[in-house]
Amino acid sequence: MMAWWKRTFGLHPVEFIAYFVIGGFSVAALEEWTRSDAASLLGFALMFAGYVWRRRVALAALPADGMTSGEVRLAEIDAQAEELHELRTRMLELEERLDFTERLLAQQREPAQIDKT
Repeated sequence: MMAWWKRTFGLHPVEFIAYFVIGGFSVAALEEWTRSDAASLLGFALMFAGYVWRRRVALAALPADGMTSGEVRLAEIDAQAEELHELRTRMLELEERLDFTERLLAQQREPAQIDKT
């Protein structure tokens, strides 16, 4: 859910709310200070333009497939765990082959030792 929110709005929900609450209070203070509707409209326009810029920068920083950096890192860890599992399986197979080879060599040596005695 959080990844969808960041891909859609470009900000974490708390940042999004804080941005517009602080922006709204700032515009209200500007309107109170100037007593001008034009100034408050300009303040709102600047606030929205700032949000659009922040959203564009945040979305450009996201990976191309839309995953967050935490999701990318988790996918990398999953891939490494899978590779480790495959390597362990291969190592067990090699150990079994080595044991089998050692048994074959031991069987070949035993008749040769019996003949020498």
